[in-house]
Amino acid sequence: MSLLRIYPPHSRTKSLKSQAPRENLSHTSKTPAQSRALNNFSAPTPISDLWRIARAFLTEALNAFGGPQTIRQTLDLIARSAIKRQLQALETLAMKLLLIEAVKLPAQTQRAHTVPKGKGRTTRTADDPARPETWSVAFQLQIPPEPKGAPGPRIRYLGASGFIRAKVVSAKMLEKLERLVAAHLSTSGEDRVRAKATKLARRFEALRRVFANPLPRARRLKQKLQALKRRAFAAAIRIAKHKPPQRQLDPLLSERAHYAAQFAVPAFNSS
Repeated sequence: MSLLRIYPPHSRTKSLKSQAPRENLSHTSKTPAQSRALNNFSAPTPISDLWRIARAFLTEALNAFGGPQTIRQTLDLIARSAIKRQLQALETLAMKLLLIEAVKLPAQTQRAHTVPKGKGRTTRTADDPARPETWSVAFQLQIPPEPKGAPGPRIRYLGASGFIRAKVVSAKMLEKLERLVAAHLSTSGEDRVRAKATKLARRFEALRRVFANPLPRARRLKQKLQALKRRAFAAAIRIAKHKPPQRQLDPLLSERAHYAAQFAVPAFNSS
């Protein structure tokens, strides 16, 4: 079974044409040990095996797309759509694995962070576009939102209001809005496309760092869920059940990560 199946963009994609064949971008197979770990349905797959397979998957994706530094220069719409779908799938997988890691961490109490006297924030060097390791990025712990049909107060629509409610806006706010509008109008279409490509590249670099060292983000996820208190259980369920975009991950890997994440959910049930 292929470890990585990415469905490449149209032939007009220039930035990826020289880096990927027309069929699958990779045919690397799982090792026998990894296959045994995924096919053992008597218990959840060990998190160490899931991380090992997921890292191989991420490495192949980055190699196929040329790494974050190449993604940053990818302006073609179809190419960026393919990159975004693969990125979303890997982010979904990462959230499930971080949820499993979070359960193993001890409960933490919130403590005020104090900076020693005389020691402030260190000066950071500018990002080098050709060296992703110099970028200032952070993986966003996106908990899937509650479904629209979730129980809640019912609001009956009685038609449009006959009154117009005015909102007072300060002169400072108006000035800020004018600057934002002027900046948007002065930005060319190519600049906006470059900004979107840069955002994708930074998300991929942030994801790479999480896969390399998941514990800090797992600790932060646990704090984030604990802050939700009684809603933490439902949030953990949504993380475990959240599905990646279709045809982007190995189905068996996705299924085993989902199965293992479900075993982690009860740890956040405080009722």
